[in-house]
Amino acid sequence: MPGDSSFDPKITEGLAVGNLKSIAEQPALLSHLAAFNAVLNNNLANHNAVSNQQSLNKLGVVITAKSARVVEGLLPLEAKASSDFVTSSELAAQIADLKATIASFSGGGGTK
Repeated sequence: MPGDSSFDPKITEGLAVGNLKSIAEQPALLSHLAAFNAVLNNNLANHNAVSNQQSLNKLGVVITAKSARVVEGLLPLEAKASSDFVTSSELAAQIADLKATIASFSGGGGTK
């Protein structure tokens, strides 16, 4: 019979209360899930930042080691030539002379 309910009313009420409880708890569960995802994403970002920093530190060590090897491997003549090139003022004097020459042709009469 379609209209006849043979279920115990206590069972029906228990199922209804259980369904209501699960529906009522859903926003809290979703909120906890969203908070967990935010914490997890923050944690992954921090791990990536540390990994990138470690990679840059390793690169710095390699560059320092190669630079030291190049400096140690220079012959005395090469070392003197490099030092003279960096500290020599001859190039600066030539540039100043060229500027003075250009200024004299353009009517400036001197260096700026």
